[in-house]
Amino acid sequence: MNGKSSMSSSVESENFWAEKEKEKGGKVRFFTFATFIGNTGGRPATLGGLLYLIDERLYFEDFEKDNWFAKIVSSKKNYEKIELEIDSKDIEEIKTISKSTALNCIAGIIKDEDTKPVSIVTKALFQSIVQIRMKNSISYFLDIMRDKEFVAALKLDRKP
Repeated sequence: MNGKSSMSSSVESENFWAEKEKEKGGKVRFFTFATFIGNTGGRPATLGGLLYLIDERLYFEDFEKDNWFAKIVSSKKNYEKIELEIDSKDIEEIKTISKSTALNCIAGIIKDEDTKPVSIVTKALFQSIVQIRMKNSISYFLDIMRDKEFVAALKLDRKP
């Protein structure tokens, strides 16, 4: 990668975050990549995107995948952007669970309040998912790249 490309990418990134801060009315305190797996009452998904915190709110937004092959062979509808906005005051609980538990919860096989956190051994051997359980009985399930840092940053927002 040459210096110009790297510098251009850095400027684009700064502009992107400056626009988000202006749009949302606060400073970005944390961001990472994440995959939205789904939510209770919904259906499973695999949507890659950005997860970020601004003030006491967390946001997830996906980005359109540039899949030229699918565009040629599919008569699929146009891309519809997915954006989540969650006030941290509305969060009941955050825990790390197994992916199979998350999928069973999305399918309605397990109630979202009945999920169990993964053990250290299970987390090391299998894919784990962060469950964000809301006070309104909806849970969101995300595979978060920097999950420990995300949970720590979010807990800073949730002061009593």
